[in-house]
Amino acid sequence: MAVCENDSRVPEAGVGSLTKANEEAHVRTTPYVTAVVLFLAGACSLPDAALLDEERTAIAASIDSALIAFQDAERARDAESIIAHLAPDFYMYNDGVRFDYNSTTAQIRPFMSTLQHFEPGFADIEVKVLGRNGAVVSFTFRDSLVDGSGATMQFRGPTTMVWEKRGLDWLITYVDADHYTDPVP
Repeated sequence: MAVCENDSRVPEAGVGSLTKANEEAHVRTTPYVTAVVLFLAGACSLPDAALLDEERTAIAASIDSALIAFQDAERARDAESIIAHLAPDFYMYNDGVRFDYNSTTAQIRPFMSTLQHFEPGFADIEVKVLGRNGAVVSFTFRDSLVDGSGATMQFRGPTTMVWEKRGLDWLITYVDADHYTDPVP
């Protein structure tokens, strides 16, 4: 996800990489955050011993579809469609900084409106079905952005998401994303 508060670590466009000191602190805390995510995801979606392989496959396909819709919303720079994928109790760690639903949505709307182009790329996608109502998704993103001034920026990084089924919809309840700047060719 390309959402980041405009602070000392981030270029004016709102997305960027960590400073050396923050990167070192982030490297120390990321394994703990990931362990907590996996624990909470498991606790929220108790293992379902009776879950058949066909059910796991169908759930994974549903998550894949939801992830594609999320990526399409990013590509369209459609802030409201992106936000529609987030659960009301959503929170994320973006480059080691915690954001809740309100702070995330408050950043998505203006950020998407400043972009001329956004090409998200997700690779090495893995879906770990935890039960009928939960899954952990991990992937590497590689985003290419063109801001309002016409400047091109490229970012990549690992992302972990927790998806939960809420009613009929799969929603994102948690994200951990790290952004690293890629040189623009």
